[in-house]
Amino acid sequence: MSQKTPKVLSVRRDDRLRRALSVIGQTGMSDSDATKWALTIAANILELAWKNGHEAPGVIPDMRVSYRAKDPV
Repeated sequence: MSQKTPKVLSVRRDDRLRRALSVIGQTGMSDSDATKWALTIAANILELAWKNGHEAPGVIPDMRVSYRAKDPV
């Protein structure tokens, strides 16, 4: 069985991408792992939004994130 050569994804870095990678990088992920993680999360969100009828397929949902307050220590 032959082994596939991984394809390289090239993306221009702008200020928004640099900021996003900087934030995700605080987890200790490399830029490559951070990009893969972020794309996987985004794809999962879109797939669920479309599958559950929150938006029509192909439409980017208007998203809001809420967090529960942590209990004081």
